[in-house]
Amino acid sequence: MSSFPFSSVPMSEIEQLSPGTQADWLWHGYLCPGDVTLLTSQWKTGKTTLLAGLLRHLEQGGDFLGRPLRPGRALVVSEESRAQWSERLRSMPIAGHAELMARPFPSRPNIDEWNDLIDYAQRMRRLGKLDLFVVDPLASFLPGRCESDAATLLEMLQPLHRLAADGVAVLLLHHPRKKPSEEGQSARGSGALLGFVDIVLELNRFSKLQTDAWRRRLVALSRKPETPERLAYEWNRGTGIFTPVEDPYDRQFEENWATLHAILKRHKLAITHLELLKDWPIDQEKPSPASLYRWLNRAFDEKRLRREGLGTSRYPWSYRLENKEDKYHDRGELPPLRGILERDEE
Repeated sequence: MSSFPFSSVPMSEIEQLSPGTQADWLWHGYLCPGDVTLLTSQWKTGKTTLLAGLLRHLEQGGDFLGRPLRPGRALVVSEESRAQWSERLRSMPIAGHAELMARPFPSRPNIDEWNDLIDYAQRMRRLGKLDLFVVDPLASFLPGRCESDAATLLEMLQPLHRLAADGVAVLLLHHPRKKPSEEGQSARGSGALLGFVDIVLELNRFSKLQTDAWRRRLVALSRKPETPERLAYEWNRGTGIFTPVEDPYDRQFEENWATLHAILKRHKLAITHLELLKDWPIDQEKPSPASLYRWLNRAFDEKRLRREGLGTSRYPWSYRLENKEDKYHDRGELPPLRGILERDEE
């Protein structure tokens, strides 16, 4: 007989979360005790700088980038040396509420060594010394090429659930894949990683303008409704201060939606973003292909239009407005033969 103490609970008896549980967020919308958050961005875009800003504010709590932050204690497991962190901390000092574990393994850890590390973090939690556990970056602590091996990847990730179950918020910093991806899907390696985490964050440059050199955008996908889809901020390199700023993409999308709608209305069949760009009014400034692509996919997410294709180079996304037949196809039905029905009614 099995020695595992299996049990089940009727769903009708599961305690429903009350609105008051929102106060349990460590950083509201982004870091929650019991959950795992994945933050992905290109190299040298500012992941660790954002982390340092968060850790700095974690001592007193209050507000960080316009989102409530409660005080807490953190452990950062980093691939960077103490010397590299020392250089960073000269401009952004962090108090003793955050601890650093720099390069804890002589090489990539195996599953036993990784479990030992999680056990250490759990002991810190039981002593009241841990609210946030950070791995920076995740790839440096995974064995071999397990990023693309779902089974091995999940074996290494599962111990993080033990730590999260103790009430710790877990933050994993990660690198993106080389090929362009849709928002929320740029994380390198197996898709099992995106399925494992609870909140997906992607950090991107604000724009290529020199004036936006220190501005960044966070885009989020989350299982929790409290997570904002987008957040834009500016970092002052001299003072280390982070300030939320207006995201111009929101304004640009709404300002250009009427033009997008008018072009799509003239086409009965779905068209790609490049085809749509060719029809852009000559008396209006054309957006870049990347901006137009982003606007169209946002309109799709907001159910303003329909999207067809696979999103690949061979079968790219194409877009169209809804038509009368869509409601029948959505239900798996054949649309009525309108001409015959109209003659019958006569």
